[in-house]
Amino acid sequence: MKDQAKGVKVAGRHSQSVYDKKRGTIMGYLAPGEDLIKGLKKICQEHQVTAGTINCIGSLSHVSIIQLNYENDHMFYSNPTHWDTPVELLSGHGVLGQKEDGELDIHFHGVFVDHRKTINGGHFLEGTNTVAITIEFTIHVTDEIQPLRQFDESTGFTLFNFYSKNDEQ
Repeated sequence: MKDQAKGVKVAGRHSQSVYDKKRGTIMGYLAPGEDLIKGLKKICQEHQVTAGTINCIGSLSHVSIIQLNYENDHMFYSNPTHWDTPVELLSGHGVLGQKEDGELDIHFHGVFVDHRKTINGGHFLEGTNTVAITIEFTIHVTDEIQPLRQFDESTGFTLFNFYSKNDEQ
């Protein structure tokens, strides 16, 4: 069997991933107690990946999201909403790129169901979404495209723009 990748030991099981460089795919899981966004960033850093898309499923013991609001022809994000009971992450998707200072960034949205069977979702916040049992993920790596998070004056939001890695930003 090929080498099992790198990871961090958490609660008796440690996060693990394998990078198929030929196909540009990383697959793995995050362990209980690990933060969803921080854990995915750590995996990307271990494999020296700065661009791609992320898909995942699993369970979280704590969740914090924000959602888009609309009032008086104005769009803005809500204050964070928190769940302190376990949820099942039915579908999570993200874009992996960099901030203007070169720091790794993940723009992540997901849909989940809580123990009352209520479905909800939104924009997940870093540092506030703890893995309960596991998060299983696939990262599709891009070699020639670099998403770069930049402020967009027309929307008032910081958004990803997409560049060829050979272009100057």
